[in-house]
Amino acid sequence: MRIARSWGVRIGSDCILHNVKFGSEPYLVSIGNHCEITSGVQFITHDGATWVLRKDRQFLGSKFGPIIIHDNCFIGLNSLILPDVEIGPNSVVGAGSVVTKNIPENSIYAGNPARYICDYDEYLRKCKFENPGDTGLNDHRASVQKNEIIEMFKHRFK
Repeated sequence: MRIARSWGVRIGSDCILHNVKFGSEPYLVSIGNHCEITSGVQFITHDGATWVLRKDRQFLGSKFGPIIIHDNCFIGLNSLILPDVEIGPNSVVGAGSVVTKNIPENSIYAGNPARYICDYDEYLRKCKFENPGDTGLNDHRASVQKNEIIEMFKHRFK
């Protein structure tokens, strides 16, 4: 994160970033507090396709736009976030998504292009239903976690 900050990326507190690509204008990316940006996520802050318009000299500029990730967000593996996108607080972007438009707060989006899946409360209900009870996984060593996780799903491996 120290390197990303030196490039101009604004990163809040309590964030986790895994092998993230900030593109050619990292200073246009802002990440709020308590966000996790997983491996392979790419932030694209400009439209490079304007290159084809230069041939006819009808458009000689560039199209840039910031990317703003608000507090308490999760961006899944290998997602692509395009320019002029804002992801609202308490939101999740599923793995492999291509985010082309703003995502409202308390929303779960996934796909290519990313589309609405459910809201924060429904996601919480689904998570509780599919994995009922507090397993206390954060309080155990990795070897204990593995055994508990296997136990949770043993009925599916028959």
